[in-house]
Amino acid sequence: MNVQRFFNEDLPAALRRNPAGAAEIGGTYQFRISGPGGGEWWVEVTRTKTGVWAGYWPGAQCELAIDSADFKSLVTGDPSSADALATAGRLVVMGSQSLVARVGQLSRL
Repeated sequence: MNVQRFFNEDLPAALRRNPAGAAEIGGTYQFRISGPGGGEWWVEVTRTKTGVWAGYWPGAQCELAIDSADFKSLVTGDPSSADALATAGRLVVMGSQSLVARVGQLSRL
């Protein structure tokens, strides 16, 4: 999985293909990905708006700071991996904890 391609191409295309599935996630995320291929993006998946934007948006309901390698496992792996990564200090979450559990749904749209 390429993090840059995920946010710049794959996820926007998935949101266009499945706006109803995106709306079910129902929230706004700020991703701060460090390491190779990292960057900052914010994602809105609500009933009124869906999209992915490069950069930082402080109004997100859930902000995740994570290394690119750990992000790949978070998005493509078991949803419970978020707890393990957070416990190990490799995932920092600010805001809505319930939205973290739905991050994996973004890759399955």
